Amino acid sequence: MGWLFLKVLLVGVSFSGFLYPLVDFCTREKAADQRPNFVIILADDMGWGDLGANWAETKDTANLDKMAAEGMRKHERACYMDVALPLYENLHIVEQPVNLSSLAQKYAKKAAQFIQQASASRRPFLLYVALAHMHVPISATQLLANAGGQRPYQAGLREMDNLVGQIKDKVEHTAAKDRTFFWFTGDNGPWSQKCELAGSTGPFGGLWQTRQGGSPAKQTTWEGGHRVPALAYWPGRVPANVTSTALLSVLDIFPTVVALAGASLPQDRHFDGLDVSSVLLDKSQKGHRVLFHPNSGAAGQYGALQAVRLEQYKAFFITGGAEACDGSLGPEQQHDPPLIFNLETDVAEGVPLQRSSAEYQAVLPRVRKALADVLWDVANDNVSGADYRQDPSAAPCCNPNHIACRCLTA
Repeated sequence: MGWLFLKVLLVGVSFSGFLYPLVDFCTREKAADQRPNFVIILADDMGWGDLGANWAETKDTANLDKMAAEGMRKHERACYMDVALPLYENLHIVEQPVNLSSLAQKYAKKAAQFIQQASASRRPFLLYVALAHMHVPISATQLLANAGGQRPYQAGLREMDNLVGQIKDKVEHTAAKDRTFFWFTGDNGPWSQKCELAGSTGPFGGLWQTRQGGSPAKQTTWEGGHRVPALAYWPGRVPANVTSTALLSVLDIFPTVVALAGASLPQDRHFDGLDVSSVLLDKSQKGHRVLFHPNSGAAGQYGALQAVRLEQYKAFFITGGAEACDGSLGPEQQHDPPLIFNLETDVAEGVPLQRSSAEYQAVLPRVRKALADVLWDVANDNVSGADYRQDPSAAPCCNPNHIACRCLTA
């Protein structure tokens, strides 16, 4: 499969948390090139319920909510990744350690410069911004806002939302508004262990797991850990005020952008993502039939495929809760036959189907076949890998007097 290949190309250079690149790719075509521009913004540890357009209790994302009303909201799945420290622009470290108090301003300034330069060239562009928000630590700017009555997390949401609004405004005042496609999404659910510094999973409470103990959010394969807010915005192309129920994934960004740019994917490998242009532009509801949720740290071997989404059903061959705010952990449990939930009737994943029921017996063989098929594909496809730990440019800073640096000790 092309899973590792895609991870390297799309998010592999931004191991979520503290590695923040602004990646740009410009085509070298004629000035009259009418291919679209792309702005992709990835938020870190943002819960599905942190987007006001998703969850009425959230009042901190006015710009994103407006984009959602003028575009399309989607439910996407992502996966947890590791944390790194430097501030990157493309493949170059520009600051280490990162000064979080001025990071939002740096994002806005660099994005504005890039959009201005790309627009002046009259060539199509791709701007990828991997945000620090909403990962801890919360910046000093956000903490100061708390003095006015805002909780730090809510202040951070507002700072992020304002930043997205600035980027959108710059595009609309500089580039061609009707030629620029925005895609905003998150990398995984909120980090519940951080208590008041964590976001909201909305209705995706993983109730079966919470009764066992631990958190069903980040680092787990429960919906609260893998379901993230997402929206697409492209005036005149993406239908306004539409909520798509198609089953999509962050893995779809790469093949979709490639297709919309008029390019093509290599033919010598398989890609887990789909070109979902028809979902975004034509209101198609045809997304994935099957998705796989790799183990994310709470239970099982990291990266192993032991949770399967098949249409409206979710099957768990292994469960376990990440550390919760109260310090509790859910025990790792193997399930064979698996737990199966019907997410159409039980979004909180509270009560699995009875194994003796006709519904369970009808779904189980389909789940087993889907899992067997993907494992065969993994074993028989091209194998690739990247280990950035061996790259000297990615080495973390060493300064015993700075909290953000780490020094190896003998």
